[in-house]
Amino acid sequence: MTMHSRSTLRSLTSGFVGGLLLSVAQVPAHAQQPGNPDDLTEVNAFTPGTVREILSAFGTAVAIADRQTPEGRQFVEASFGQLKINMFFTACPPDQPTQCQGLYLLAFWPKPAERNLGNLTQAAGDFNRLYEFSKAGVSVAGEPFVARYLISDFGVKRGTLRREVTNFVVLAQRFNTEVVAPPAR
Repeated sequence: MTMHSRSTLRSLTSGFVGGLLLSVAQVPAHAQQPGNPDDLTEVNAFTPGTVREILSAFGTAVAIADRQTPEGRQFVEASFGQLKINMFFTACPPDQPTQCQGLYLLAFWPKPAERNLGNLTQAAGDFNRLYEFSKAGVSVAGEPFVARYLISDFGVKRGTLRREVTNFVVLAQRFNTEVVAPPAR
C-alpha cells in the first residue's frame, strides 16, 4: 500500500467515524437517555407498524408511506428529503406476515447519465471495501444502490433499531456523495 493510499484510507476512515458520531448526535435526544423506554422496549418482529413507530421519532424530517411490491408484499418507503429508503420485511414464517425477523433497507438512485458504468461499478466496489457492514452495487439496469440487512431473531431494542436506521441514512447520503454524484475533480 502506498503512502498516498494509507493517508486516503486514514482520512476516509476518520471521516466515517466522524459521520457515525454525527449520526448518533442526530438521533432524537430522548433516544439516547439512560432508562429511556426506547432502550428498554423490545421489537420482536418487523412489521409496517413497528417500522413506522421507529421512524416517527424523526418527526417532519421523514415522510413515511406504505407500499406494495408488484407481488403484493408490503414495504415501507421512508423519504428523508430527496433520499428514499425502502424497508422490506423478510424471513417471515409462512402465513405469519406480522412475525418477520428480517428488515432489508435499500436505497437506490436512477442511473446517472454522466457516469460511465465501469467507473460507477468500480466506485461501488471501493465503497464496499470501506464500509463492509453494507452492500453497495449497481443493478443490471445501471441503478446504483446501497443496502443493509437487520435481524430481530431474539428481539432488538427499539432505540438500537432507530440508531441502525439513522446510521443507514448517513451511509446512504455518503454513498450518494462518494459514488453516485461525486464532486468533480
